[in-house]
Amino acid sequence: MKNITLLLLIALMGCSTTPKNESVTAPVLSHKLDTTKFEWLNGVWERSMRGDASINHFETWSTDSNGFTGTGITIINDDITEEKMWLFKRNDSVYYKAHPQQNETPTLFHITEIKDSFFRSENKRHDFPKFIEYQRQGDSLFAYIGDENQRITFKFKKQHERDIR
Repeated sequence: MKNITLLLLIALMGCSTTPKNESVTAPVLSHKLDTTKFEWLNGVWERSMRGDASINHFETWSTDSNGFTGTGITIINDDITEEKMWLFKRNDSVYYKAHPQQNETPTLFHITEIKDSFFRSENKRHDFPKFIEYQRQGDSLFAYIGDENQRITFKFKKQHERDIR
């Protein structure tokens, strides 16, 4: 009896509804960001500092193999600080990751809204900011950061490609 049961199990495992000449593959999950939704962010952006020549702020965004990479440079007199930023896809979600130079580890923000020339990212557990938004209007780029009590606006102007250091 044991032999018959074993033979039946082997026979059933060998049965397939797929013809031998067709291959069965698992669905492919894309882990690459659809960069077309963020192309408006590409380039070098300079922040207006209300005429203060001792302060400059630039953001540079470009496409990379996983999505987008950004670098923010702030120059105050002779002090330079840097922030690295990324837009990428993990599983079915899109994220904005920020790593300011002064922080030991980066902070991850889940992108909750994407429209033409706009995205909003959130991390409600982060101390500040709890949201980061970017919006392009013509040759201006606006970055907004904030929480439930305040909203801070940063306005950038599109620049010609140049070395920002």
